[in-house]
Formats: sequence, structure tokens, C-alpha cells
Amino acid sequence: MSVTFRGHAPADDVNRLHRTLATSTECRLPAAVTGAANVLATYWLRDIGAVQQRETAACAHLPALHITERVLGPRTVKRMGHLLDGTGRRTGVRPIRPW
Repeated sequence: MSVTFRGHAPADDVNRLHRTLATSTECRLPAAVTGAANVLATYWLRDIGAVQQRETAACAHLPALHITERVLGPRTVKRMGHLLDGTGRRTGVRPIRPW
């Protein structure tokens, strides 16, 4: 499953937050975005229980971070050409041809 967090952090802390998020193998996309929620991070997780753990860890590293939205994605059977089984392990490859 995936979860995307949107939140707000002071502009001075955003780069440090992104460097911290990028050290996690589960964080697939740390990004600075425009608008009231200036932080976006997408994680690929094994189960729904990990959502709260990741949010808690991110807020512990940067106390000024305020998570404003959580968007859960259902289980995906294919990610970037990799076929996955029910536990999220790779079982094969199907090449992606985007154009």
C-alpha cells in the first residue's frame, strides 16, 4: 500500500526535512510543493499499521512539521514494471512503455 502525507513546515526547515525523509527506503517521493501544505511525501508500506509509525517518525525528526492530510492507496499489483505478490515481493517484470 502507499500513503502520501501532505503537511506544512517552516521554509527554513523544508530542506532538512527532505534530506531526512530521503534516508528512508520506504519514502519514494519527498517533495517541496507550493501552497499552504508545502511538504509532500509518498511512502510504499507493507501494511496500514506502518502509516502512523512513519508519520510519528517524520514529526519526531522535525517538530515544526504539521501533517495536514493523509491519502492511502490500495494494494498495487504492479509498480514501475515490477509484478508483486500479496506480500509485496517481486515476482516478475513487465516492461513499461510510457510513449
